[in-house]
Amino acid sequence: MREVGGPDWRATHHTGRLWTECSHLKVGDLVLPGDLVLYHRLGEPTKPEHVMVVVSWALDVVVGASGGGSSTLTLADAAKADARVKAFASLDYRARRMNGVCRLPFTS
Repeated sequence: MREVGGPDWRATHHTGRLWTECSHLKVGDLVLPGDLVLYHRLGEPTKPEHVMVVVSWALDVVVGASGGGSSTLTLADAAKADARVKAFASLDYRARRMNGVCRLPFTS
């Protein structure tokens, strides 16, 4: 967001904070590229653990980090785990999608 005049959240925001601080779209609201889809922890439907960015709601495409995990600390670890930014042709590419879509608070 900082590249387009918004706040720099890189060091201060994680999935839980995004879920609580970003606005949630209502049913019928237009989902836009850049909106966030969050996925929750197993057995904890109110605790987000992963986020993806909507590329196209109509085409059901999201993009974001995939592969690896907390033990992926180096580029070699990432290569071994195939951890990289990937696009998926389904919002439900990962189980446990949270109910709703979030919108980042861009400034005008």
